Amino acid sequence: MIITWDNISEINRRITERDLAYKVHLSDACGGQSMWIESMDKDNRFDNLDVLNGLIQNYFTEIHADVEFSWDKKSFWSKDRSLVF
Repeated sequence: MIITWDNISEINRRITERDLAYKVHLSDACGGQSMWIESMDKDNRFDNLDVLNGLIQNYFTEIHADVEFSWDKKSFWSKDRSLVF
């Protein structure tokens, strides 16, 4: 599945709605797509990552996609790397 800028915008809207101090970014390269999480906290802390990762997981479940998180929970990617629209 291809993750679109609209998907990232919707995730960031939901993050703001929940008052979580993060922003999700999309990196798109010929090797595939990945997303990374930026802390918007003035001390660059990554508190509540479980809450944030749950929000992200729930969103992708809603759109019938599955994501996998890195060991530090600060980046993720689509498990399905096919080009299904």
